[in-house]
Amino acid sequence: MLKFTPANSPYASVSDTLLDNGYSVVPCMPGSKWPGNYERKTWSARYGWQQYGDRLPTDLELRHWNTWPDAGVCLVLDHQIKVIDIDTDDPEIRAAILSCIPDSPVKKRGAKGFSAFYRGSASITARSFNLGGDRVLDLLAYGKQTVIPPTIHPDTDQPYFWTAGSETLMETTVDRLPELPDDIIERVEAALEQFGYLAPTIGDAVFGDADTAWREVNDIALTRLDDWVPSLGLPRLKRSHGGYRAVAAYRPSGGGKPMEKRNLHLSIHSSGIKDWGDNDRSYTPVDLVMVMRLCAFHDAFEWLRDQLGIKPPPVNVEALKMNAERRRVERSSQIEESPQPLVVPEEAQNDDEIVVEKAQKAIRAPIGSMNPHDPRVQGGLMGAISRWMLESAWRPVPEFSTIGAVAFCTALFGRRYSSPTGLGLNLYLMGIAGPGFGKDHPLKALQNLLADAGMQHLAGPGDISSDSALEHIVRQRPCFVMPMDEIGVFLQATGGRNSGGYERRIRKVLLDLYTKGDGMWTGKQKVPTQGSKTVIDSAAEPVFNPTVSIMGMSTPTEFYSGLTEANLSDGMIARMTIIAADKRPTPREEREPVIPPKSLVAEVKRVAAEYPTSKGNMSNNNWRTPTVRPAIYMVPWADVAAKARWREVEDWQLATIDDDPSKDGFVSRAAEQTLKLATLRAISRNAADPAVITEDVEWGWSIVSQSLWSLDAGVDKHMVNGDFEKLCKTIVQALEKSNGKLPKSVLLRSKGVTKEPRMITAALQHLAEAQIIYPVPSGARATVTLVKAA
Repeated sequence: MLKFTPANSPYASVSDTLLDNGYSVVPCMPGSKWPGNYERKTWSARYGWQQYGDRLPTDLELRHWNTWPDAGVCLVLDHQIKVIDIDTDDPEIRAAILSCIPDSPVKKRGAKGFSAFYRGSASITARSFNLGGDRVLDLLAYGKQTVIPPTIHPDTDQPYFWTAGSETLMETTVDRLPELPDDIIERVEAALEQFGYLAPTIGDAVFGDADTAWREVNDIALTRLDDWVPSLGLPRLKRSHGGYRAVAAYRPSGGGKPMEKRNLHLSIHSSGIKDWGDNDRSYTPVDLVMVMRLCAFHDAFEWLRDQLGIKPPPVNVEALKMNAERRRVERSSQIEESPQPLVVPEEAQNDDEIVVEKAQKAIRAPIGSMNPHDPRVQGGLMGAISRWMLESAWRPVPEFSTIGAVAFCTALFGRRYSSPTGLGLNLYLMGIAGPGFGKDHPLKALQNLLADAGMQHLAGPGDISSDSALEHIVRQRPCFVMPMDEIGVFLQATGGRNSGGYERRIRKVLLDLYTKGDGMWTGKQKVPTQGSKTVIDSAAEPVFNPTVSIMGMSTPTEFYSGLTEANLSDGMIARMTIIAADKRPTPREEREPVIPPKSLVAEVKRVAAEYPTSKGNMSNNNWRTPTVRPAIYMVPWADVAAKARWREVEDWQLATIDDDPSKDGFVSRAAEQTLKLATLRAISRNAADPAVITEDVEWGWSIVSQSLWSLDAGVDKHMVNGDFEKLCKTIVQALEKSNGKLPKSVLLRSKGVTKEPRMITAALQHLAEAQIIYPVPSGARATVTLVKAA
């Protein structure tokens, strides 16, 4: 029986053979279709995996990756290997495609369609083919990757498999794969014409997917520098050796030199773009546009594309209609193709079944494709605030610059704008990191920027003594953000096992306020008295659209100590967006006062004044009057694609809850948080005329998906429900810090382990029975060893 265990993951079971056959394979993050990285017992998306298209992994890398638990297998394509991924089960379209491509003896299948493997010349590049907005085929080549068996498919929860009767890459070397003709793209286009396929015209960018379009526009920009570089407004721009040199104006001068005295460190040539004054940092054309124009990726991409005169591909309306009708017929006929049988690896052919051992079901949110903590990606005012918070921090932490910038925007845009679905823009943001991460900096920076901009009224209290106190401030100021240090202590007081009735009511008010940003909040009515007499009084006036946000900072231990099992289902956890940092920052040489630059303060004021005039300006939209309904501008969707991407997040959320109802307390607000974040980013980019684009949604989901992974890992590692469980986790943590082994005498002296002897004995016995540690022999010289470290 073949088992997938940490020592024999899907990746470890096939990686050596695949590498011997000439295939460059890297670990796939469990529950996804993306290369992953495993550090500190946590999986995250791997970036820079494209390098393995130019080289095979080293033996050292392979040995290391083979130890990663549950790792799937991603095949990184070099200049020779090609994959045709047919992503449709439509029998007519599928037959047309198969009629124009050679057969391959190697095919794999996941949820639908199949992928066939080939070799071909370097002239065959990646390309995608859509019919009416639906992807039907991907030609994967250099710069791409594909997931292969026996990886567990994230949707079916079953392994990918080699189709019946086909060979596998385990027994087929690269030179034995069939060869694709150089004109394969033209052949596929001709085969799809009958279904309304419209090929890109000459000069159009290939918009098969964002990665291809981005690469194409960047490549063209490097060959046509004169068409866009002079329009960027770079200070002291000069011709130099066929390119340009200029001052890197986006980067502050260390010595405070005026622009005319700064060196021309920025080099722009057809061979690339480098900032020689910033450790030879490289930029793509789109990157340079982003930092110079203070805009997000989408806006920079469109600006550069317009400067180059590249037209987006036309939309084939007929194809949209044809495909919609085809889907309608499919649904009515309910024809489903029988799944192909699984090809069992040779070493398991005599077994009755293949068993995939999996840990207790985690959330496994598919990680978003963006790095949300890069100020250049955030763009607009949010990016500018994030950049300042990062550059002014004594201990710079990108994650905490993000939380500060987002929190600022929740207050600035709150009660003035709403999401495309009418959601208020309040968020409960939690920054989590250990000691020495500078968690106080974003709190100070937020308050100082609000004060310098004359917006002190948007800064709420840093602590709350009662629910009445919270209600009092909401009735005075309906929109604010609370910068709360050590919020873990606050959570312990309001929702911990020993919290009293008064403290628990604070939590109830916070739960209620979160959902009332798009409606009316009545608060708590008290019976007024005069002396000993009860006075009949009308109910308190309602507060319209209260927008209360939290930016809380805490250590993992304090934060998760404030949670209990009951808290995982009462809705508070689902309302929190966790932004965790685990890479300890290096302090700067000097600590400087946290003073916002005048240019940033002016930008805050300018953006605040750009509320859409069609709905009323800031002076008359009642946004500061709690008992009057404000004129709120509903930010629209920019296009159908943005809404569809958000629907994918919502579908994942609902499917996760349907699959495991216990996850409702974790993920029930995932789509809501994603849309709030996306809307904040859209307003930050263009407050006068905002619209949510696909990239805004992807950025929001990147934060939320990372939040879910952090929460899942944090609850598992830190949350305890009693002294005994806390002791067990403390023992495991002490062993992990010591490479999995400790003499029992040393362990007993560790912090948090010095308990009553019978409890320690019971804890060690419990951990041994759970197969977390090996049974501990009696005696003073016994050694305690983690099973997974052996």
